[in-house]
Amino acid sequence: MKVLGSRPFPYMARHEWEGEDVWLAHGIHFNDREVARLTKTRTGVAHCPCSNMRLGSGVCRVNDLRRGGSPVSLGVDGSASNDSGHLLNEARLALLLTRVIHGAEAMTPEASLEMATLDGARNLGRLADLGSLEPGKCADVAVFPLEDLFSNGAHNPVHGLVLCHARQVDTLLVHGQVRAKHRKVARRYHDGAVK
Repeated sequence: MKVLGSRPFPYMARHEWEGEDVWLAHGIHFNDREVARLTKTRTGVAHCPCSNMRLGSGVCRVNDLRRGGSPVSLGVDGSASNDSGHLLNEARLALLLTRVIHGAEAMTPEASLEMATLDGARNLGRLADLGSLEPGKCADVAVFPLEDLFSNGAHNPVHGLVLCHARQVDTLLVHGQVRAKHRKVARRYHDGAVK
């Protein structure tokens, strides 16, 4: 307050650092008035639940922001305050943290996965080429085993993916190219085949 003459978000808004082409990291200290302004301007927030819980710094008002129309994506923050940089774990923690505060009906696994995919693309301004599997998009795909020790008993694969222990990816495609297969980094051979 003494340095900026106001709280951080009103200061940024005064300098036109808000709107659909802007996203702010963490978003843990917004008051009601600021949340209303964020949603009115559709300013995005990158929620980093693991980092915020580890540091005990606060909790993003995910549901208030999303309900108002601001995209809330997920971030892993830096290595100083995040144990693994595992985005699927962030989706799990975002879901669980929201449920702890607001109850079991406050967020679904599907909504948490949407934050990790579509809302991430929205915040980056890249909905045209990221965030979903559609013709013409980047085809960045992480494939996880449908059943393993970590998801045993999960009847819904999306719920199992988000609610169960965050596991390692089985197969990874980046721009449609296989980068990992069966949990091993893919090697390219002279004939161009990926094994």
